[in-house]
Amino acid sequence: MNKVQLIGYLGKDPIIKRIGDGTDVAVLRLATDRFYFCRDGKPKKVTEWHAVVIWGKTAVEKMKNYIIKGSHVLVEGSIRYKTFSDESGQTRTITEIHATQLVDLDR
Repeated sequence: MNKVQLIGYLGKDPIIKRIGDGTDVAVLRLATDRFYFCRDGKPKKVTEWHAVVIWGKTAVEKMKNYIIKGSHVLVEGSIRYKTFSDESGQTRTITEIHATQLVDLDR
């Protein structure tokens, strides 16, 4: 099963685009925090950044009016990997969360 659920804060305002066939897509940068204790007993916080992609009607309806930088959200979806060659010919891999559900936790 490929399912992911993240709760975090948006690092930027969503970018909403319409692609060639008229489908809407929103791209989000989501920050999640992980806490643990170091060997010396001191607490440590690590922030992870996630690329989240939301397709279709949800992208426009959820983002357009009230999801902005700093919004606290829950995202559910699946993990996808994209591999491509950059300008120098290096193979690169991008990990994205393809969201099927977005919940605004600020409301």
